[in-house]
Amino acid sequence: MKIKFTYIALAVAGMAAFTSCKKDKTTPTEPEEQVQPYTVPATYTFTGADYSKATARVKMGAELNSYLGTANNASITATKANDMFDNKNSQFADATLNTSGVTLAEKTSNADFFRGHFTTQATNSMSNNVAAVNGAAGVVISGTTKRLVGATGLESNQAVAKGMMGALYFKEVVKLLSNIGNDDNKAVTNNTTLAQRNWDDAFGLLGIPADYDPDKTYTSADANRPLLWGGYLAERGKEILAGKTIFEAFRKGRAALGGKDKVVVAEQAKIILDKWEQLNAAAALEYATIPTRSVNVGNLATQFHALSEGFGFVYSLQFRQTGSKLSAADYAKLKATFDTNFYTLINEANFTKLVEAQTILKTTYGL
Repeated sequence: MKIKFTYIALAVAGMAAFTSCKKDKTTPTEPEEQVQPYTVPATYTFTGADYSKATARVKMGAELNSYLGTANNASITATKANDMFDNKNSQFADATLNTSGVTLAEKTSNADFFRGHFTTQATNSMSNNVAAVNGAAGVVISGTTKRLVGATGLESNQAVAKGMMGALYFKEVVKLLSNIGNDDNKAVTNNTTLAQRNWDDAFGLLGIPADYDPDKTYTSADANRPLLWGGYLAERGKEILAGKTIFEAFRKGRAALGGKDKVVVAEQAKIILDKWEQLNAAAALEYATIPTRSVNVGNLATQFHALSEGFGFVYSLQFRQTGSKLSAADYAKLKATFDTNFYTLINEANFTKLVEAQTILKTTYGL
């Protein structure tokens, strides 16, 4: 019996070894799934990278904002603003945008919200020569600064400019980078994979040049100066190193896609989304704080302008990533604060609502 048991045991062991060996041979790791050597360039320079459509949308947004801003001193029309939004009737001064084949409207969430502000800004422009009062549009002036506001003190052009930074650009980046791990990174078309093309589009929506320098002071004379979010990397993001962090993560992530390094790609996508959201919050915090500083109290031009920008950046935060540090309840408080009539908001004792908004943003985002 003992001999027979040993023989059977040995036979079973041999079969197990054979089966294990056979399995190892038939299920090797596919070569394309292995991490390949790659280097991270100093600039966003990669074979096949093309984010021209994203760049066109950034330039369109900047030009639309500029047009709406002319309402301070001239009459504007909602028709032209909508044409720019829809890229119709060749309304852009940059002729290349008119033939770019893309629009702002097709990628913007809550498009009716923005169209409504086009109409409001056009209507308000008819009152750019009268003083604003609570309940009626007009201008508020401080020295040589003139701001056109609506019946509640809100500048509709700022609601559009900053709100669209969230509803189009940030929203698209969140969508693209949150899903990057599911994109095909094997099939190559025009020297790039789907994952690489989507990563490139996300980079284009940041609005910075390929050779962006976070330490450089860009001027309006620089044709390749950062626009929209790109400008805010410096304007409100210096203290949190937004420019350096986001630009570096974009380059590392794109290089990692070429090296099939899924772990690094995921890490860099998370860095970008977290820092970009913190940048949004930093801007909202500054604009919630400016009206409460003693030097600005009573200066409606300064207070209303800051609150209008804050309104747009808080609107933008609704497009934050799933799992954001900002809770739904706290976002609702922020939104309610900036939806308040600005005349009421700046006259509230001790700025209770604005101080609460400041606290939420500081504690949530470590600002």
